[in-house]
Parts: sequence; C-alpha cells; structure tokens
Amino acid sequence: MLNSLREAFSWRLGATSLLLAALVVAKPVAAQSRRAMNGLELWPELQVEYALQADSYGWLGVSAPLTTAAGSGLKYAGLRAGYEHFWNTQWSGGGLLQVATYNNYRIGSNEKRLSVDVTPELYVRHWNTFGSFNFRQRLGVEYFIPAGEAASRALARLRFDLDRLVTVGGVVLRPRVAYEGRAFVRLQRDSNEAKERVIDYTTLRAELGVRLSDHVDFTPWFARHTAYAFTLPQTNATGQVTIPGGRRNFVTPYLGLDVRYTFFRGQEAFERRQLPTQH
Repeated sequence: MLNSLREAFSWRLGATSLLLAALVVAKPVAAQSRRAMNGLELWPELQVEYALQADSYGWLGVSAPLTTAAGSGLKYAGLRAGYEHFWNTQWSGGGLLQVATYNNYRIGSNEKRLSVDVTPELYVRHWNTFGSFNFRQRLGVEYFIPAGEAASRALARLRFDLDRLVTVGGVVLRPRVAYEGRAFVRLQRDSNEAKERVIDYTTLRAELGVRLSDHVDFTPWFARHTAYAFTLPQTNATGQVTIPGGRRNFVTPYLGLDVRYTFFRGQEAFERRQLPTQH
C-alpha cells in the first residue's frame, strides 16, 4: 500500500514537473512578443461562506478593486456568488456567478451611465490528497455577457493549484501557488475576423492563507495576469509606423487580500475540507 502511494505521488510530481518544464520552455517563444506593463491593481474582497454537511458549501464575495495607474481609483464594484457540491473524495463541481457594476462615459459626451457585466460559469474540480499535500485541477466554462454593444463570448479555463496546510501554534497556514489559463471558445472563425492567440489569458498566483479559527481566515496574495493579443501597427500624423503590430502581451500585477467568515449548518463547526479563497 505504501509503495502504491509512493508511486502515485511520484507520478503526480512528475506530471507537475513536466507542466512547469513546458512553461519554462515556452518562455523563449513568449519572449518574441512585445510586452506592455500595466499599473499595479489592488483587489480586496470580503467573503461569507455557508458550510453544509458532506463538504458542500455556498458563498458570497464583495470586492472593490483599485488601480494605481493613470486615472487611478475605484475600477468597479464586484459581486461573486457560488455553490459547490462534492460527489466523492476526488470530484466536486458547481456554479459561479460574477457581476461587475461600473460607471462609463457615453461616446461624444461626459455623461456617465451605470453598466453591468455578468459572467456565469460551470466547473468541475478534481482532488488529489497525499498526506498534507493537496493538488487540484479545475476545469470551467464561463460566458461573459458585457454591458453595451460588445459581443458576448464563451471562455474555457483550466487551473492547477498546489498547497499544504501547516499548523503554527493555534494558527493554520496555507501556502499555495496556482496557475490558470483561459481561452475563448472558437467553434469556427470567419475569414474576415481578426486573428487571435491560442491562449488569451494566463494568471500565476501565490498566496498565504491564515486560518485564525473555524470561522475566520484571511489570505494575502500576489498575482501576475497576462493578456495575449495581436495588435495593429500604430502610425503618426505622416503615416509612419511608430509601434509595429503583431504579438503583444499585456501584463498586470495584482496585490490582494481576501477576508472570509464561515457559517456552519448547525451551531457547531465540523471537520471538512476547506477550499482556498480563490474558489
């Protein structure tokens, strides 16, 4: 039995190493693209989680992201709600709804109007647990419904995350790293449509969860988000190309803090697997 667990763990560790190696090998290709750095964004979020029996739970999160770039200030107010059900020790799934409200300006005037973007998502999650190590894979499909005349689009997302619970005194720490890729679902592209990259977004996130009690925990985190695009060349007044077009990567750093309060069904807390604040 012990040998089987060692072999399974070695296989998972090898698969993870291959994934990281593939990312490292891909760096020279990505280096051929021009990179643009955006300003740091701050993402605080308050979460309330309702834990049900058998590890299922529902939760609600409220955020107010801030940007430090030019014209800095409040970006929008965000609301996220989700539910996840565990079928067994290795598989779970659920739904997520994200709503973002913000003010924008009407074209040709200084008039503000309230806009609302809505993004529903369905996902499944696979769990592996070896001792105190957790390795999860999350596959989801979301449909972005923007305000105004912009087109709605479906996206597929795949996330890998690795963490470990460490008890220090009466506090439980959860160091965690997660990598996620997102791509637009393209069933068939018309010949006159603009060319797009294979992967549209990636996010690398590192965090440290701090669990003070069964009810209260908080998680400071840092993430590097990259949007991959093809851009058109930019010219000056005389028609001379000042910035060539082609592959370009837009990188945005994030610094966040998630604060969560957990309610339990019934009066007493019970033993369960608690997800990170990045659901």
